[in-house]
Amino acid sequence: MEKVNYEPMFQSNSPSILSIDGSAMKALKIACDEFVVSGKDIREFNVIISEKINETNDKNEADGIFTVTFMGKLIPRKRGLGTANRIPGSVTYFISREKLIIIKEQGIK
Repeated sequence: MEKVNYEPMFQSNSPSILSIDGSAMKALKIACDEFVVSGKDIREFNVIISEKINETNDKNEADGIFTVTFMGKLIPRKRGLGTANRIPGSVTYFISREKLIIIKEQGIK
């Protein structure tokens, strides 16, 4: 069975302050740059980032992926089920933690 380690990527002492690891920020920038190419207005999306670390035999090294998802916001003052009332175009980028490159893209641009 694969051993997976989940650690917090963000730390905050206040709701108005956010601290993010440099590698996570680089992954977020890579995903953002790719998303901007779609021509969609990023202000219409929520961004979700997560990290999955696979521990290797050497404790000084770890590989894994960052997952960055751009999820269309709900349309204001509308109610409904599923994604019918979401702005279309949600997309997820899977970014190599070691190489900091997009290894997979999933969703609709």
